[in-house]
Amino acid sequence: MAEAALKMTDKDAIHALIDEWVRAAKAADIEAVMACYTNDIRAFDAISKLEFRGMEAYRAHWKMCMEMMPGAEMIMDVHDLEIEQNGALAVVHYVSLCGGKDEKGETQTGWMRATVCCRKTDKGWRISHEHYSSPFDPETMEIINTR
Repeated sequence: MAEAALKMTDKDAIHALIDEWVRAAKAADIEAVMACYTNDIRAFDAISKLEFRGMEAYRAHWKMCMEMMPGAEMIMDVHDLEIEQNGALAVVHYVSLCGGKDEKGETQTGWMRATVCCRKTDKGWRISHEHYSSPFDPETMEIINTR
């Protein structure tokens, strides 16, 4: 097999980054999750604050999220992943079924939308911006939990 065929493309590397992020999130491995981000991460998550700037702020948020589901594996199923990449920047879009078990041991999930911006660094591809949101009905303020 030719050496060129064995070389991972940028899109392959970005897909591997998202796969590693999902694996780490499901396992509640905060160190592995944070290793997926640039130090200057800027994130718009669906819960808590309006935005998070920098590794320290986002680490604290992730820690809080993981503590909400102690002992339970997080549910994070990525669907319809698309990667648009040009040079050292990439945009990743997907929807995901997210959740975990509540205090009664019952599984609670909901659909989320994600837009993730990645940047090629000296450590490889890393997430530099993350935006998670959940659709809602503006008249009732209820979250829309179906695809």
